[in-house]
Amino acid sequence: MKNYRIPMIPGPVRLNPVCFKSLTADFGASYQEDDFYELYGAVGKKLARLMGTANEVMIQPGEGMAVLWGAVKSVLKPGETLLAVGTGFFGDGFAEMATLAGANGKAVSFPYDETLNDLSRVEEAIRKYRPKVITAVHCETPSGTLNPLEGLGALKKAYDVPLLIVDAVASIGSTPVKGDAWNADIVLGGTQKALSLPPSQCFASVSPAAWDVIRSVGYVGYEAFRPYENMVQRKDHPNTPDWNQMAALNDVLDDLIDREGIENVFARHEAVAALVRRGVADAGYRLFPKDGAVSAPSVTAVYVPEGRSFAAFNDSLRAEGLGVAGSFGKIAGKIFRLGHMGVQATVENAEAALEVLRKVR
Repeated sequence: MKNYRIPMIPGPVRLNPVCFKSLTADFGASYQEDDFYELYGAVGKKLARLMGTANEVMIQPGEGMAVLWGAVKSVLKPGETLLAVGTGFFGDGFAEMATLAGANGKAVSFPYDETLNDLSRVEEAIRKYRPKVITAVHCETPSGTLNPLEGLGALKKAYDVPLLIVDAVASIGSTPVKGDAWNADIVLGGTQKALSLPPSQCFASVSPAAWDVIRSVGYVGYEAFRPYENMVQRKDHPNTPDWNQMAALNDVLDDLIDREGIENVFARHEAVAALVRRGVADAGYRLFPKDGAVSAPSVTAVYVPEGRSFAAFNDSLRAEGLGVAGSFGKIAGKIFRLGHMGVQATVENAEAALEVLRKVR
């Protein structure tokens, strides 16, 4: 197995060492013990702080896509409309997910190198489709962009759209997430990005209005949200909980919030992102997002050098110990991505990556 000494994969990322002890500790039967539910509740409150919400946070087993599917299936009945506001692969994907779940998926798609700066088309689509649900992605990792969501949240409120769902899987822990200020009813997250944990847990903040909808829909699949409502009080976990992972998540949250300080965490991500973007531009690479688009602090998307395939270029990087990733959908093969998130967001890691990129240019 290859050892990538310079980890810049945009998730799953290198693990935060503070979690190692908990990942190998011996715990009891989590679904039967008060201590587990106390930990679950404490972790939920810490996540809520990172998600900018006063709403209840539920935590599920599984990687980020599990909570995305759980949200879509838990709030939609057949024939109801979901409007996906997309600036990338995952944003557009919500419409397809809704359709596959038997609902009516509609999309307002923007170029993948742009962010949500002009919402006139979104407003027109809301008037036309009168959706039950609007979805958006905060950080589009395949595109290296960060969507401003204040305006979308204002439209949701102005047109009395019942629910706004925000995918913040790749932004939580790297930049401010403002779920309540965005009028978001459900904010989705995962552990494999800026939280620097394995891809084994996902979570969502859920507003009272969203719980009302979830109960009315009554979806009962494995990833359903419904069994997690007020779970700390009920002490009735719907499947086998992972106490090790929950404790590890608690360790990481304490490391970010208490030891480093969350504002310092955000500043570190911004500083490393700026260093990476200056470095790749100085080395002759072309950044993917257009001028005027908001670049994400957790990932940088760069065009593959002209005349080279991504596969060959990636082989050259990996031969030097640098791990990067390609992209998906309509921009697959055209760009590569550097993940400077979580414990990977350090000056030392960024400078080592830039040294390789200058060498193989």
